[in-house]
Parts: sequence; structure tokens; C-alpha cells
Amino acid sequence: MNKKVELAGKAAGIALGYSLVFFLAVFFTVSLLVKGDEISAPDLTGMPLQKAYAVAAKKGIFLKKVTGDFGGTYAPNTVVSQFPAPETRVKEKAVVKIFVASEVGQTIVPRLVTLSQKESETLLKKSRLKKGHAAFITATDIMPDSVISQSLPAGSRVAEGSAVDLLISKGGEGSSFIMPDLIGKEAVKVLVFFEGRGLKISKIEEVPYFGLKPGIILKQFPSPGFEISARNLIGIQVSK
Repeated sequence: MNKKVELAGKAAGIALGYSLVFFLAVFFTVSLLVKGDEISAPDLTGMPLQKAYAVAAKKGIFLKKVTGDFGGTYAPNTVVSQFPAPETRVKEKAVVKIFVASEVGQTIVPRLVTLSQKESETLLKKSRLKKGHAAFITATDIMPDSVISQSLPAGSRVAEGSAVDLLISKGGEGSSFIMPDLIGKEAVKVLVFFEGRGLKISKIEEVPYFGLKPGIILKQFPSPGFEISARNLIGIQVSK
């Protein structure tokens, strides 16, 4: 009986030994396969995209490109940053994520509020942007034709060619004034006075007048006491 137990114990020990050897062999084989050879991730920051691909190919790694505007003045198709960072130990055939500046140029949105439509369009063109939709609203306290708000915030970075929508004042439609007596007054001061109230003198005629310095109002239209608004045509005749 003791002999049988002894033989059974030896058999179990041998089986356990074989199992342990098999397990260790599998473990080390898998470890070697998983580990592979390691290399240092190359520094791709600042490189043109094509050069970054060439460097990565020589190192035996793959690149995953993420394109966008990353808030700096980078040339299009330039590597801005990467992950993992340069000199980080990575396995051969690992994937390195690179962040690349967009091919579309970026520009800064200018401040258009308080400018006229024409001034806004000129500034947008200089900024490589374009005017989008324009909406008009009654605004009693704001000069007609002045920009009240813009769809893209001033100072923000956007793609060149983006459209900026504008909300523009059309003045206070319900506001009216009594035409004052302008005869004998200086035209320059009268122009400033009228513009400050959203009124515009659309016609100015200069005529020679002996004994008066240039710029003195001789005639006016409409006459004093006439009710006027921003829609009225106002004309004056001044000394030359």
C-alpha cells in the first residue's frame, strides 16, 4: 500500500514539473513577443508633414495625423506637437499621434462694431474674410449704417475666407426733428450737428458770394420749421 502511494506521489510530482516547465516556456515566449525591440520616439515637432513621414519610416514607426488650428502661427502641414513625446521609449511599429497645422490659412477676426458697412467690408477684405448676411434693426441711440454686432467675435482665429454676418443700425425710424434756421451758420459745424442726430445733408452747392468767407450757409432745404427725419433729403447752399 505504501509503495502504491509513493509511486502515485512521484507521478504527480513529474506531472507538476512538466506543467511548470510548459507554463514558464509559454510565459517567456509571450513576453518576448509582446515586448519586442524598443526605440526612442523621434522628435517630429516643427517638421513639414512629408519629412515627418520619412523620418517615421526610417525609425519603423507609424504616424496618426490629427489636423486642426492649434492657436499658433504655424505654416500649413507642419507638425505642431506629438504623442508620445520625443525620446519616449516605444516599441517598433508603434503608432505616434502627430498634431498638424491645417492647410487652410488662419486669420484674426477684426472688431467691426461702430464701423459703417463700407468700412467693415474694407477691413474684412484686408483680414482675408468676407461679409456674410447683413440684418438691419431700429436703434434710436445708434447712428444709421453703424455695425451693432458681428457673428464672429473680434480677436478669434478662423479660417481665411470665412463669412462674418453683421447687425446694422438703421437709426430711429420714429425720431423726427424740426428743421432749424441754418442761414449764416458755418457749414462744417452744421454737418457735425446733423450727423450726431442721424441726419445727413445729401446735397451741398458752393456759389461765389462777395464779402463772405467760404463755408457760410446761404440757403437751405427744407425751410426752417419743417419736420424732418433720417429719410429726408436735406440740401444747403454755401459761399465759395
